[in-house]
Amino acid sequence: MSDTEITFSSGDVTLHGSMRIPVSIKGAVPAVLLLAGSGPTDRNGDSALLPGPIGTLRHLADVLEDNGFASLRYDKLGSGTTGLGPYEVEDVADLGFSTFIDAAADAMAFLARQRGVDSTRMYVIGHSEGALIALALAQDTAQHDSKASGATGNEIDIKGLGLLEPLAVRLLDLLTAQIDAQLDAVVSARQLPVQIADELRVALAGAVESLRADGTLSDNLPEPLRNAGLVSANAKALAEEDALDPRMLAAQVDGNLPVLTTVSSKDIQVRIEDVDALDSALVHTRLTSLRMQRTNHVLKDIGDQQSTGSDYVADLPYSQEFTSGFEKWLKSL
Repeated sequence: MSDTEITFSSGDVTLHGSMRIPVSIKGAVPAVLLLAGSGPTDRNGDSALLPGPIGTLRHLADVLEDNGFASLRYDKLGSGTTGLGPYEVEDVADLGFSTFIDAAADAMAFLARQRGVDSTRMYVIGHSEGALIALALAQDTAQHDSKASGATGNEIDIKGLGLLEPLAVRLLDLLTAQIDAQLDAVVSARQLPVQIADELRVALAGAVESLRADGTLSDNLPEPLRNAGLVSANAKALAEEDALDPRMLAAQVDGNLPVLTTVSSKDIQVRIEDVDALDSALVHTRLTSLRMQRTNHVLKDIGDQQSTGSDYVADLPYSQEFTSGFEKWLKSL
């Protein structure tokens, strides 16, 4: 299984990626745009913040190729070979979350133009935060006569969505829930006084209120909150992303589209009840829900153990319960 290195442009940025087109199939094949999760996560699903390979998107490309689908995955801005492109670090504060949505639309248009790709059978599959971007592209499909239009001006029919371990609630609601759980844990372990935990919760609530009111963040937030990404350089992107409610976007997805959602009881970043609520918003679509018991957030099989995050980079097999369910869905398209 070999990748072709590609580049495409989105605004002022040249993005680097990998494309696969099955060589064993004659004629044009359906194609999938793969979208990575949050942070400096690259085309393969590897993160600069973690000490080792993860490979989630590369695995998806392998499965897609085995099932007759072309795919494109790329290093989004801030990751991999793309890096910061023409920008300096101090420019990041001026870039909003729409930058990532625009790049995905341009990637879709690029993929549709490639030789061997059937541009009438185009799909989008997003992992984690990438699922939110997929939903944003699908919203364009629903609102513009079933068309998604990239910055290139090309119009692409989106024929289906895969939302894998998706961001299923507003970003700041999820961040609040995660920080609350972490504070509960350290207080319970007597590693942090209750008073300090309460002060952090109050500061967090104020930060969320500020982001939602005017898209700003104080530079004086407590260090644990700054370490969680609540810094002024991220304020614009955080506010723009939080304004996208996955359930509201899901309700606007074209009812004719096949949609796959997946979530595992072992996922420490996504709650099953949140994806259940997302499914309720997608009930009007051709929805397939895959629920798993042995799979961590990055789609590796961790068996009976609990996920801690360190298992993301462990040398573990990819989840067969995911792969078999995913392949079944692909065959239904």
